[in-house]
Amino acid sequence: MVKHPHVRSLFLRGFCGEDGFGALAELMQRPVPWLWITVIALLLLAPGFTARLFVDVLEGVTLLLVIGPLVLAGGGFLAWQWFKRRLVTCAVCGTPSFGATTCPGCGAPLSEANAGRPQPVDQPASTAVIDVQVRDISEEP
Repeated sequence: MVKHPHVRSLFLRGFCGEDGFGALAELMQRPVPWLWITVIALLLLAPGFTARLFVDVLEGVTLLLVIGPLVLAGGGFLAWQWFKRRLVTCAVCGTPSFGATTCPGCGAPLSEANAGRPQPVDQPASTAVIDVQVRDISEEP
């Protein structure tokens, strides 16, 4: 059946020691703990305190795994919105800053930079007229 018996013996020697058995053979000879399996099964299946406690703990862990990421995502979204409202962008250089009175990039006062910002016009772009002035840059110093 086995085409290469030396491969199996090399595997067993490398995995279990020089004689090819070692820990693997020891594990295979251990008896199955039927008594402990039966006791645990009875404690879990019997309608007693232990079974109810196990089911309650399992229920709590399941709720934590399902609801936990949703709560964390909602909290992260709310924190991002709070942070975004307090983020001020400098009108002079465009550097965003948080809680500063002067721009960390150019030094302009942020209160004046935001106050001098032009208000958006409620005019559709299709009807707007753009005035373009052409200047020759070779004549300027």
